[in-house]
Amino acid sequence: MADRSLRGMRLGAQSLQSDEGVVLVDHQLRTYQTEDGERFVVTFAADAEAPQVWPSPKTGVEGRLLDTEGDIVPYDAPEAKAQRTHWDMLLERRTVEDLEEVLQIRLDYLRKRRGTNTARREPTAGLPQNAADAPEIEIEGRAKAQTAAEKEAAAKEAKKKKPAAPKKKK
Repeated sequence: MADRSLRGMRLGAQSLQSDEGVVLVDHQLRTYQTEDGERFVVTFAADAEAPQVWPSPKTGVEGRLLDTEGDIVPYDAPEAKAQRTHWDMLLERRTVEDLEEVLQIRLDYLRKRRGTNTARREPTAGLPQNAADAPEIEIEGRAKAQTAAEKEAAAKEAKKKKPAAPKKKK
């Protein structure tokens, strides 16, 4: 029977619930004003503390809270925290001297690979170095970068050292 009474009704067209017995929570209305003079009202729960700034629902511009007389409530904006850059995060892990050393190693590697062994620029930190007598510097715990030819040669060496698996007899 209840199925017949719902046939003529479209789904989602009307709520089947009524407002009977609904008790609304106590609320407060707070007014905000933007620098442009636009005023807007925001509803909060009665026990909630209204924030001193709120974005305008129409424009998104920040509005300041007004007191009951319509005056702007004094507001001390929090200091803007400087955003950490990639460089800042890098300096947390390494010193400038370490970074210059790594840069010099990579530049030497690229120059050697390109075949241009010209005189190296002097680093801004540390002892001056000449290209001819520059020691090969290895940083502990890091794999040395290899070219494709070096990787192939290492793979061939690894195959030579590995004993061949015995062949099965048929």
